Amino acid sequence: MTDRIPKNLQGASEELSGRTMNHFWQDRQIATDIKEYPDRYEILADLPGVTKENILVHYDAEQLTISATQNFTENDTDDGHYLRRERATASFQRSFAIKNIVAEEITAKYENGVLRLSLPKQSPNLIIGKIIPVE
Repeated sequence: MTDRIPKNLQGASEELSGRTMNHFWQDRQIATDIKEYPDRYEILADLPGVTKENILVHYDAEQLTISATQNFTENDTDDGHYLRRERATASFQRSFAIKNIVAEEITAKYENGVLRLSLPKQSPNLIIGKIIPVE
């Protein structure tokens, strides 16, 4: 099949598809679903290959941030050498503006590469604010 590809493009298709796929995955670093219920929001975030200890979830000023670090450090003590190495240490982060959350009651569970967050909503009577009558 390589005899049909011009010599100046042989090998380029793999390199090009590799670059294309790298851009695809960089744009989708943390695939996330957000679902609203009457009393809470549920968030599912895909973090395959990340250990629980390398995940940080932070909520402040109506902003939820999910950060993760993926480490692929191996002890290379054998005499082999890599022909291709695409796994490397990487950091990922996504932020979402989510209002009226009871921050103290947010829960997180990580299982099988999926982070599940539950963000309880403030009940309407807890929302700070007031209607001011106009006289």
